Amino acid sequence: MIIKNKLAHIIYLTIYVCLGFIGIICSLGYLDKSFNLDFYVYYTNLSNYICFGVMLAELIVSIKNFNSSERPLSVAPKFKFTCVILIMVTFLVYNFLLTGGMTFGDYILSLSNMLMHLTLPILFILDWVLFYTHGKTRWYYPLLCTIMPLIYVAIIMIRALILTGKTTGVLYPYFFLNLPELGVVNFILWILGLLIFFIAIGYLLVLLDNIGNSKNKKLEKSANK
Repeated sequence: MIIKNKLAHIIYLTIYVCLGFIGIICSLGYLDKSFNLDFYVYYTNLSNYICFGVMLAELIVSIKNFNSSERPLSVAPKFKFTCVILIMVTFLVYNFLLTGGMTFGDYILSLSNMLMHLTLPILFILDWVLFYTHGKTRWYYPLLCTIMPLIYVAIIMIRALILTGKTTGVLYPYFFLNLPELGVVNFILWILGLLIFFIAIGYLLVLLDNIGNSKNKKLEKSANK
């Protein structure tokens, strides 16, 4: 069932924003006094920054419209759905593909990992699940979710081309973006595979969204009888 209580949503958003602010500080390296100049090249960071901006905007709008008769709605439903897919991929790819060299102890003792790769993604997804009207997604929404990742890949490639031989910083933040080592064919295969993964996750969410909406309608009809 969807939670319609506005105060509950505001409290939820506030918790997320507070944790998100701490997560951003961690991602910049301030807590351990090791400022990371390459923080902006990591997709996991960028997707969390975008989601933080969405939740902050929704918190402001929710507080502003607290006394109105309207239900809590996303400030940008299509973009919100896209962000759900982006952050879900962040959660899945990082935790199942990029933590191979990390011990369980290293993972749970890293506040940045716990916030940016686990807690905040789960909270963002649950916010969409618990507080928003479902059954409104359209067939093309999952295709929209490929736009930001493609832009990200293009920026990383252009940046690497410009900075090759000019910096000791990170050129390719993830192994599947390392074009010189992978070669053109393997690079393209990795990008296509990840795009298909994005789209598949999107259509799975669309399916679950519509199934959940149908069940909610049946429950509402039963309650009104």
